[in-house]
Amino acid sequence: MIKVVAAIIEKDGKYLLCKRGPGGNCPFLWEFPGGKIEEGETPFEAVIREIKEELSADIEPFSIFSEYAFSYPEKEIYFYFIKARLLSKEIKPTFHVETKWLLPNELGLLEYCPADVETVKLLEGAER
Repeated sequence: MIKVVAAIIEKDGKYLLCKRGPGGNCPFLWEFPGGKIEEGETPFEAVIREIKEELSADIEPFSIFSEYAFSYPEKEIYFYFIKARLLSKEIKPTFHVETKWLLPNELGLLEYCPADVETVKLLEGAER
């Protein structure tokens, strides 16, 4: 099973969402940014590294918001969705084609990678 982290970055009451580009898994769908945990890394270490790579930004992870296994047709992945504070003044996407900051009640406006849907619903419910 592949282990993956995704950052739930909140700023001013809004969450950062990132749109994938063409090709690969989930082309042109939205997700929380992140990636695979490398050998010997903790989930917090992996999410710090991944956000540095994908957004040229520094974050401070502080809690695991949700975690679960998700089965895609070709692979099974275990996800850690980690809440984090943005420490950098700005982000510079290197992997995604678009980013958005959305309020909890706006999260339902986007089409997400299937593995992110459960966490989006949890975030929407947590804000009610």
